[in-house]
Amino acid sequence: MKNLEIAKKYHDYMVSCRRYLHENPELSGQEYNTVKFIDEELTKMGVEHIVVENGGVLGFIKGPKPGRTVLLRADCDALPIDEKDNLKNCRVVWSKNPGVMHACGHDSHTAGLLGAAKVLLEKQSEIEGTVILCFERGEEGGGNVRYIFAYMEKHGIKPDSCFGLHVGCNQPTGKIAVNDTRVNAGAMFFQITLEGRGGHGSRPDRSINPISCFVDIYQRMQGLRLNYVDPYQTCSYSIGMLNSGHAANIIPQTLTFAGTMRTYDPETAGMKFYTEFKETVEAMAKLHGCKVTYDKFPVPGLATVNEPAYAAFARSVLAEEFGTENVVQQEPSMGSESYSQYLKQWPGVFAGLGVGNPEKGTGASGHNERYDIDEDGMVYGAAAHATYAIEYLKLKEVPAYGPKYDYKQVLTQMGEEHLIPVLYGEN
Repeated sequence: MKNLEIAKKYHDYMVSCRRYLHENPELSGQEYNTVKFIDEELTKMGVEHIVVENGGVLGFIKGPKPGRTVLLRADCDALPIDEKDNLKNCRVVWSKNPGVMHACGHDSHTAGLLGAAKVLLEKQSEIEGTVILCFERGEEGGGNVRYIFAYMEKHGIKPDSCFGLHVGCNQPTGKIAVNDTRVNAGAMFFQITLEGRGGHGSRPDRSINPISCFVDIYQRMQGLRLNYVDPYQTCSYSIGMLNSGHAANIIPQTLTFAGTMRTYDPETAGMKFYTEFKETVEAMAKLHGCKVTYDKFPVPGLATVNEPAYAAFARSVLAEEFGTENVVQQEPSMGSESYSQYLKQWPGVFAGLGVGNPEKGTGASGHNERYDIDEDGMVYGAAAHATYAIEYLKLKEVPAYGPKYDYKQVLTQMGEEHLIPVLYGEN
C-alpha cells in the first residue's frame, strides 16, 4: 500500500492533533504543554523518545535491519499575533490563548510528523536503519535547536540525511515543492540605539537630536545595495521598528531602530552589507555627536539550501508517490529558517507543502493574523516524510554531496562560538 493511502487513514488523527495545538499555542521557548502533548502521543504509539531540555523532542523508529539514519523535522512554536478569521470567514479552529496564534503552520508541522510516525510504524518492516523524529522548539527566532544539536553530538547521534517541509498557501493542496538549491534566505536581525542629548524643542542648538542622526543613516542605507553589493548576489533589507520621543516639543535623548537583512550569500553579500552598514552608522553617529549601542548586531545567518543530488532524489521518490504533476519547484523565499543549520551539517531537503485552498479561506501569507491552512494537506506531508525516509534508507549508494560541518563549526560560522562552552560544558 502506498504511504499516501496509509496516511489518509490517519487524517482525522492529524486533524485532531492540529486543532488541539492550534487552540493551545505557545510562544518560542514556552512550549511546555506542546512538548508534553508530543511526549504523550509518542508514548501512546510506543515510540522510543527523549525530551531534550530547552530543545524539543527526539523520537526513534528503528527497522529490523541496521543501516543509515535519516532525520525528519517539525517545529512547534507559535507567534505573538491576535488571530482573526481567515480569508472567507470560515476558520474551523481558534486560538484560546489571546495574543498568540499558530500563524506559520507549525501546528500542522507537528501534527503531520506525528501522522508520519504512524505511517512509519505500519511500514516498520521496510525501514533499513533508523528514523529520527525531531520536534523543534523555538524556531521563530528562539534558537532552541542548538540544544537539540548539542544533545545529539554529546550522544553520538549522527544522521546521514535530513528531510523537512513547510506548509504554504502559494501552492494548492497536494502539491510538493522541491527546489534544486535555494529555499530560504539567511537573515540578520539588527537593533541599534542612538544616544544624543535631549532638550527643549525651542533650542535644538543646545541638543543633539538622535532623530536627525537616524535620518542620515536611513538615507545612506538606500545606497548600500547599489554601491557595495555584487548585483548578481542577493541582498534585501528594511527597517521595521523605530522608537523615539514622547512629546512634540521635546528633543529625545535616545532613538532605537531595528530591522533585518536577507541574503543567500551570507559570506559575501551579507558580510559586505554588515561591514558597510556598521561603518555608515558609526560615521553618521560621529558626525552628529551621538553614541551608538548595538543591542543586536549578529553576522548574517545561514541560508537554507538543498543539496542538489538529494533534491533530485526527493523529487523522484515523491513523484512516484504523488504523481509527477504534483511535484514542482517554486520561487525561493527571502524568509529565514532554522532548518538552514540542519542542511549545513547533513545532506538533505527542505520542501514546501501546498495547503492553499481558496474555498476554505486559505491564502494569507505566514505571520499574518488571517493565516490558515487546508487541513487535508497534512496527509501529503505525512506521506512525504515517510516516503523520503523509507526510500533513502533503501539506497545501496547515497548521492554525492558537498562538505558538511559539525555543529561547533556551524556556531562559529554564525558568529556564535561563544555558545560552545555553554552548550558543551567546556571551560
